[in-house]
Amino acid sequence: MNNFTILDNPLIKEVGLILHNTDTKPNIYRKYLGLLGLYMGVELANRNILPTKKTKTTTPLGTLNETIIDHRKIGVVNILRAGTNMAMGVGNAFPDCSIAFVSAWRKTVNGKTIALTDYSRGVESLKNKFVILTDPALATGCSFLACIDICKKYIDTKKTIILSLHAAEEGIEEIHKEYPEIHIYSVFGPNKLNEDFYILNGPGDCGDRSYNT
Repeated sequence: MNNFTILDNPLIKEVGLILHNTDTKPNIYRKYLGLLGLYMGVELANRNILPTKKTKTTTPLGTLNETIIDHRKIGVVNILRAGTNMAMGVGNAFPDCSIAFVSAWRKTVNGKTIALTDYSRGVESLKNKFVILTDPALATGCSFLACIDICKKYIDTKKTIILSLHAAEEGIEEIHKEYPEIHIYSVFGPNKLNEDFYILNGPGDCGDRSYNT
């Protein structure tokens, strides 16, 4: 799975375990999904994949010239519902990024899982940007693929990545089959799916757990 990387950072792992713990309450769940997005964004900033720019800062005793992340060249996609708090966390890491919204919810039809998309907003702002797709669970991959289908008029998939909390083998393979150029960064995985298409040893339904539904 050469399109898949585990972010093996102990601090991110700790946050991820809280999001897997069955005892974590909804308000804490939302808080830690935000932290997950923030920490994963910071981790990405150190991997030489994000757009950068030169900057000059005047200090009390001179000047500093440094290379920093160019927030305005980053676009984040919040895959509703589960991706909301995670996307806001990534947005906190890159305050001047654009955040687009795409609803993608999965449904089983004749034994096959599909994703329905009935709302999007701001996807046109992703044009010419490095795009980060956020959703805590990459299970079958159908929600991500549906989201990409909505956005692909505006994005360059060679400059698009996926951030997830936990990824399943099937989802990773499905993304690679359709878009081998899109790299996936996750905290846990890869794992198998159960008969209901949830990730074994995974966090469960992150949308339901976030909003107590």
